Amino acid sequence: MNNHISNALPIMVNNYSKMFGVSVRMQGTSAYTNGKTITIPRLDINNPAKARLAYGYLAHESAHVRYTDFKLIKNEFIKDDLLRFSLFNILEDSRIEALISREYIGVYENLSLLNDYYENDWQTFCQNASKINVLNVVLSFIQAYSQVHCQHFYSSRKRALTLYIHLKKRMKERLVKKIAKLTKACSKAKSSKEVLFYVDEIYGILASDENDFKNEKLKFMSEQKLNDELREYEERHGKITDEHQKKFIKELIKLKLATKGDPSNATPCQSAAKIVEENGSGQSSSSREDLGLFNEKECQPGRQDYIRHIDSSYSLRRALNMKVRSYVEAFGFTTDKGTRIDPLKAQKVCVGEQNIFKDRVSNSGFSTSVHILVDVSSSMLTSDGLEYTRCEEACKVALMICMALEGIDGVKTMATYFPGETSEYEIALRDNEKASRVASRFDQRPRGSTPLAQGLWYAFEKIEKLECRRNIILVITDGMPDSVNNVDSCFKYAKKRNVEIYGLSIRSSLILKLFEKAQVLENASELEKVSFALFNKLFDSKEYSQEFEKLG
Repeated sequence: MNNHISNALPIMVNNYSKMFGVSVRMQGTSAYTNGKTITIPRLDINNPAKARLAYGYLAHESAHVRYTDFKLIKNEFIKDDLLRFSLFNILEDSRIEALISREYIGVYENLSLLNDYYENDWQTFCQNASKINVLNVVLSFIQAYSQVHCQHFYSSRKRALTLYIHLKKRMKERLVKKIAKLTKACSKAKSSKEVLFYVDEIYGILASDENDFKNEKLKFMSEQKLNDELREYEERHGKITDEHQKKFIKELIKLKLATKGDPSNATPCQSAAKIVEENGSGQSSSSREDLGLFNEKECQPGRQDYIRHIDSSYSLRRALNMKVRSYVEAFGFTTDKGTRIDPLKAQKVCVGEQNIFKDRVSNSGFSTSVHILVDVSSSMLTSDGLEYTRCEEACKVALMICMALEGIDGVKTMATYFPGETSEYEIALRDNEKASRVASRFDQRPRGSTPLAQGLWYAFEKIEKLECRRNIILVITDGMPDSVNNVDSCFKYAKKRNVEIYGLSIRSSLILKLFEKAQVLENASELEKVSFALFNKLFDSKEYSQEFEKLG
């Protein structure tokens, strides 16, 4: 039975793809769809319990494809308003889950299991509701109460009642009852457009003069931080003179800060990151294995003249190339020595023959693999106010290093980008390729999440196949990975096998908590200089002569 559950996911993916005309991929820590592609978070489908969570996400996003009007979501009126979008997302989620549960047998159990997974988070949320900003509590109440009437989840009843009682202490009871009534009525909505009608009604209650948010001592953020955010808001949108409007704007700011602008953090059971962190599959599988796609993906080519974008780094590349060649000459010599003399060669000593031994001994200790992992997640789109984005700088540096190491005997160079367009990582350069011939693959654009662990496991897999004496991995990133636990496992694995991992992080000191050897850069423009300095040191023959002797 367990094997049946695990092996069924690729089949179900294929069926859902045919039924709804979409492609499905498993990567990162989020579940979402744009109506054409469904992305579900990566979970270990070899574990039956975790596989059922994956089924739940797949069913939920497929329901959006089948029943949600995506034209409404693209409307800036909804998309650019965190509260309105969160309200719509919560109520629409309940509506579409109820519909797909009635249409497809077995879906309800998986959705219910997914909902119950967050029971401890809900209990903690309810117990600490007084320390949470009121709009988060309102959204959580609406989610639980809509689940009572749409999906009929038993666990949602207690949650809804607890939050209802709490809200009456922080808002006018009459308004809380109105919100509850509208939420219940929305369970009968026949379309996304009808859901939006109820969203606007609830939004109107929260923003109206009638709803005078009770003044309360802030327990979840500093008053100074709130005032700073309010000033920034007024600089962009103009001075707020109406006191009630100012109170409402403050509540919206609190919501934005509490969720970090991500609607999936608005309630205790929408974000998939927690499930992935606790149930990530680690080394054992990748998105290709999960979904039955076994072909190694390579980066789609970008601009054909991309190699010209690193013209300015020629002197650095040449200097690095010479440095590495010097390193190889120091450790990669081939000599002729031994105890057995070759008689034929010995006869030629009088004419200058120096190689008189039968044995030719090569020192293979210098063989080195260099694997560059480049983060091209959505946050790399940031430019930090400079001419090029973080992604553009990282791509150029990756190509610069690979070009500098090209053609050096004994040095195997690779480059991999994460995430890929359709998988968790895609290959820009294989160990048997020349960067100069595939330079266009290095021209990539930001997309998706940060599946660093999957990129590292791929790098480890290549290391095992190449069997080089020294192995270096350079990670260029600007934030934390999808799964800290999985990445931590990668570092433990690397340490046991003497794999050197170095990190260059753009404006994110969080990387220092993960990497033993890392450097934080002020902005992406420093990448070229710092990466050159790093490799210049890594291939310093004097620096590594003692380490080389230890290797024997």
